[in-house]
Amino acid sequence: MIKNGNAIATLRLFRTNRFSFKRELSIKPGIVTTKGKNSRGNDGSIKFEKNIPIYGRPKAWELAKEDKETWFKRKYAHVHARRKMERAEEEGGNRNVDPYGKKEAHLERLRRYSDVKRSQYENHRTKFQKVNPLSGLQINPLMEYIYGTNCVLIALKQNKREYFNRLWYHGRLNDELIQLCKERDVELIETDKHRLNLLTNYAVHNNVVLETKPLDIMEISHLTMCDPTIGEFGFKEVGFDRNDLTDHTMKYICNFTEGEGDREEVSIKTRNRTKKYPFGLFLDEVVDPHNMGAIIRSAYFLGVDFIVLTRKNCAPLSPVVLKTSSGSMECMPIFCVDKPLQFFTDSQREGGWAFITSHVSDANGKIKDLKYIKDKILDLHDLSGKCLDFPIMLVIGNEGAGVRTNLRMRSDFFVEIPFGRKQEILGPGNKMGLPIVDSLNVSVATALLINSILN
Repeated sequence: MIKNGNAIATLRLFRTNRFSFKRELSIKPGIVTTKGKNSRGNDGSIKFEKNIPIYGRPKAWELAKEDKETWFKRKYAHVHARRKMERAEEEGGNRNVDPYGKKEAHLERLRRYSDVKRSQYENHRTKFQKVNPLSGLQINPLMEYIYGTNCVLIALKQNKREYFNRLWYHGRLNDELIQLCKERDVELIETDKHRLNLLTNYAVHNNVVLETKPLDIMEISHLTMCDPTIGEFGFKEVGFDRNDLTDHTMKYICNFTEGEGDREEVSIKTRNRTKKYPFGLFLDEVVDPHNMGAIIRSAYFLGVDFIVLTRKNCAPLSPVVLKTSSGSMECMPIFCVDKPLQFFTDSQREGGWAFITSHVSDANGKIKDLKYIKDKILDLHDLSGKCLDFPIMLVIGNEGAGVRTNLRMRSDFFVEIPFGRKQEILGPGNKMGLPIVDSLNVSVATALLINSILN
C-alpha cells in the first residue's frame, strides 16, 4: 500500500488500482501524443495529468507521412476494385466492368507469352529426351552380325552363307567392299560408332558390321576311303533321317608324286612336299571361342585340309571365332559330328584313317592311363612324314582336361610336346620343384603339332 497521499489521490482520480498503474508505467517510451493540448481546466486550474506522460503507438499513415484517406486508397484500392467486380458479376454481369477491354487485352498477352514459353520448353526438351539406343537397329536373333573389314570382305567373297542382308559402316568404306555389296545385293547403311558398338557388343569392328545368315555346318557320320592319285577323300553326310546317309567327296592338298611324269599335282602347291594323304583336325570340347579361332587360323595357314568339331561340346562358330581367325573360318571346310565314338570307329574301319591324339603329362611327369597307351606313344619328331603312310586325324582336346577318356581309348597314337626347360629349384633345401609353366596354350600346341606332321 502506497502511503503517499498524492499518489493515493492520483489513483482515485484515474479510477484505477495499483496494478493497472504499474502496467501503465511498464509501457516502453514512445511518441508523446499530448503535446500542444490544453492542460488547464475550465476554471483555469492546471490539470494534474499534465505531469503524467501519455504514450501511444504511431499509425501507419503517420509513419508514411500521408493522410489517412490517401494511405488507404493506395493500400487497398485493388481490393476494392476486385470486390467491385465481384459484386458486378454477382448482380448478373450487366454492368460493364472493363469498358475499354484493357483487362482482356492484358490477359491475352499473358496467354500468348505462356504459350511461347511452353513451346520453347518443349522444343528444348525434345533435343535431350531419352531414346532407345537400339532404335532403328532391330537386332534379329536369327541373324549374325560379323565385323571387321577383313572378315566381312572374305565372307562376301566366299559366299558360303545363305544370304547377306545389310551392312552398317561409319566413315569411308572400302571400294572393293562397296562393289561386293552391289553384287550380293546388300543394303549399305551409314551410322555412328555407338550403334556399331551395340551391334558387336563393343568388339573391335573396324567401323564395319555385316548382318548375315549364320554359317551352315554340315553334319557327317564318318570318313571313307581316299584316293591319293586324284587327291580326293570321301565322307557321309547325315540327313534329316539319322539313318539317311549321303556320300560326298572333297579335294585335298596333295603334293606327292611317285615318279617323274606319273601325274600332275592335283591341288594347290604349298611348301610341303611330303603330303600324300589328307590331313584333318578333330576338336573335342574346345570351348573358348578365341582358342577356336586361333586354331582355325593356324590350321588354314599350315595346310590342314578340313576340321571336324563335336556338335554339342565345342564353341559355336560365332562372329568372335570369325574375327579371331581373321576370316579363315569362311575358307576352311568345317564339319560337325554328333557321335564322336562312332565317327572314330567307322572312319578307322571304312577309310583307314589313323587318329593321333595329343596328351599332356601331369606336373610330376606321370601319364594318365599309361598301361593302355604306352605302346602307342610317339615322339614329336616321329610325326614327320606320317601323311605319306595313311590319312591322319589329329585330335585336340579341352584346354584343361584334354581329350576325353573314351576317345583316347579309340585313338591309334599319342603324342606330347616335350617340356624344354629343366625343372627349377624352388623352395628351401634346394629341392626340385614343379615347373612354373607346365603346358602350352591349346592353339599354340595345335600349331606345333600340325607343323611337325606336315614337315
